[in-house]
Amino acid sequence: MVFRKFKPLKQWGKMDTRIFKNILRARNKRKMQPFSIPPAVKEAGFKIYDPKDPKFFSTEIQELPVVPHPAHRIPQLHEHPLYKSVECSLFDGTVAFTDGIDQACSLSKAVKRIGFPEAVLNLASEIPLSEGFEDHLNDCIMHGERYDPTLEKLPRLFDPVIFWTNYFPYRVHGTPLLTRGKIILDNLFRTAHLMALQHSQLLNLRYDRDEPLSAMLRVDSIMKNEKIPFVLRSEPHIIVQSSEPIRPWTKAIGLSNIRVPNTAPINPRIDLTSDHIYNDSVVLPRAKEDLFVDMVMWCHEQDQKYPWTIEQLGAKAIMMCFAAAIAQATRHGQSKFENLADQPVVTRAVQLVNGRLDLVVFQLNTLDLGANSQYKNIVWIEPGLQLYKPGKFTENLDAIKDLNMDTFRKFMALLLVR
Repeated sequence: MVFRKFKPLKQWGKMDTRIFKNILRARNKRKMQPFSIPPAVKEAGFKIYDPKDPKFFSTEIQELPVVPHPAHRIPQLHEHPLYKSVECSLFDGTVAFTDGIDQACSLSKAVKRIGFPEAVLNLASEIPLSEGFEDHLNDCIMHGERYDPTLEKLPRLFDPVIFWTNYFPYRVHGTPLLTRGKIILDNLFRTAHLMALQHSQLLNLRYDRDEPLSAMLRVDSIMKNEKIPFVLRSEPHIIVQSSEPIRPWTKAIGLSNIRVPNTAPINPRIDLTSDHIYNDSVVLPRAKEDLFVDMVMWCHEQDQKYPWTIEQLGAKAIMMCFAAAIAQATRHGQSKFENLADQPVVTRAVQLVNGRLDLVVFQLNTLDLGANSQYKNIVWIEPGLQLYKPGKFTENLDAIKDLNMDTFRKFMALLLVR
């Protein structure tokens, strides 16, 4: 059979480059004959365009027909079903507070208390921990850190030292930080709840996951002598409600002589945003039922370049707990300030951030945040309690490091107090 042997081409060299340039130069020197319109085309009367004309592409452009379809129309802001003509001051937990915990206390007119009373912390000793409970708690955390099979594209790791380079150039797939935190919070709450049920406690709890929470107050405007809406909204991972309210931790009358933190010259509303789209009524799961908001729990994901401080995270936890208290106080249209002084609303909040828990208890004694009211609210907070030490989110965690059982005991005591 006749065949031609395959012979590979030689490598492109400088001689080939010279030959190619000569061929290209000779080709560019050859001039084409000018285009002439055939007589037959002229006799037919066709319209002829010159492609060298700068307006060649814009002469025959036709406007597209306007189709009256909603998919091709940009919706206007005022067409939103929740649009209000009056702009509100909005807190949604996306902006860090400048002055931290003091700013949140000043905004909610609350007296600050760091740490829980000793009587509350002693409640955890009523439920003894089993022998292998530390291993069980390790599994609860490892479920979110290692065992979950979710595979999503994770963000690129940012190195704060060598910030100008791609320290971690290739992307990895795994469980996002928010999903890990939600799994760990679920396991912590389930573990504490089941232990309490064995001792006939926390019998009538109802909880919902990833439901919206929104509440609104009327506050004095800074610029005008009128009331403006102050909206607090969020979407906690778990909203716990019970059939009985939590008893007040202190009397509202005894707080009249205690000073609320002052953030002057910083305005406490400086970090609030504004919006025309908001709910003017309470948004809460099971809002029509005769229940009481018991606790809200959520996970906060830190920004790699600009992480929030412990003070800013504590301020967010206070405001979220304050929102839950307002939602409970106004869920049935309650607006009388005097009723809250006799029957205060108490809510709790738990925030998980990079292995640390922020525990908050807020007692709402009044809805009047003005300076003329004699009643004040009060908040207890335990900020930045380390539960365990997490690793980089781009690496697998083989074992839990620096597990702190005291943090879990405080969490369980907060859940048990009634």
